[in-house]
Amino acid sequence: MDDSSQIIDAIREGCVDAFVIEDRDGRAVYTLQNADLPYSTLVQRMQQGAAMLNANGEIIYSNPSLAALFGTSAESLIAVRLKDLVHPDDAAVFQGLLDGGQLRPSEGEVRLRKLDQSVFSAGLSVTALSRDGSVIGILITDLSTEKANAELVSRLQQLQDDERRNIARELHDSVGQLLAAISMNLASARTEASQSNGSVAALLDDSSVMVAQVSKEIRTISHLLHPPLLDVAGLSSAIRWYVDGFSERSHIKVDLELSLDVGNLSADGEIAIFRVVQECLTNVYRHSGSDWCSLKLKLDRQEDVLRLEIRDRGRGMCKPSEGAAHEGVGLRGMQERLHQLGGTLRIESSENGTAIVAQLPVAERAA
Repeated sequence: MDDSSQIIDAIREGCVDAFVIEDRDGRAVYTLQNADLPYSTLVQRMQQGAAMLNANGEIIYSNPSLAALFGTSAESLIAVRLKDLVHPDDAAVFQGLLDGGQLRPSEGEVRLRKLDQSVFSAGLSVTALSRDGSVIGILITDLSTEKANAELVSRLQQLQDDERRNIARELHDSVGQLLAAISMNLASARTEASQSNGSVAALLDDSSVMVAQVSKEIRTISHLLHPPLLDVAGLSSAIRWYVDGFSERSHIKVDLELSLDVGNLSADGEIAIFRVVQECLTNVYRHSGSDWCSLKLKLDRQEDVLRLEIRDRGRGMCKPSEGAAHEGVGLRGMQERLHQLGGTLRIESSENGTAIVAQLPVAERAA
């Protein structure tokens, strides 16, 4: 569920005068004592749907986002029984959430019907707002939209990986071969020029050196786009190759602890972990100010997960109040990529450094 469930807790545990719910004629139909009024503004403006139900299950408050989910106005939802908007097959699940929410916050998923009778999947977070349980607060999330967005992100990432692989292949096969041919021509020209013109020979020598440098750069870019070691030697070897190159370019010492056994990790899982390594080490170089970091990749057979942990001792990430998001776009993309594969990515940051912990489930080995 969304972290905005904390808003409901804050309303219930607030300490200002009252929270007044009005009907469509402007009459006060319910007053929730000891609620924090500023939070009512947050509930009004947040993108997640929010409702309050009375003891009869009727809606006594709806924020605009909830009304938009059902394709109507907030005023039109007043006095409507929310269970009447629940798909009949999910009525028992919905009632169980209501009953559970009076004892402790409960969460679940049901299908809801809009006023045009179209159906959408919704995540519900339910909790009692009054001590006697006569007022229930509900946060409602349109899961169909979230799932569509997640599928779109996953598809875009897959297309990106495919395009990286294609570009890497073109650089290696086409550009690489052309540079090799140029290098051979220069060598032949150098042999002939050395017998007649020393200055031309020197120019050819310089050109040969530059071609060799370009070839090396092309090969490095190609491998960074899609490291062939992933397909040939596996994840651990690809990470070791990348870290060796990273340390050489950045002059940042990386302590490695790699498990050669990564379980039955899928190809998508391997590229996801490799991209997390790339993103994290790039952030260490660009933002942390640390001259050291550690990277551990271990297989936990008890939990059947592959765990990646990267730590630095830099300045830490900026807090939102300091003018920057706690998580960059790259890390959010990594979180979404891992989430699509059933994994997680956790970030811990302070003035003493940052730790990134990624986990992916691995399939059990065949007997």
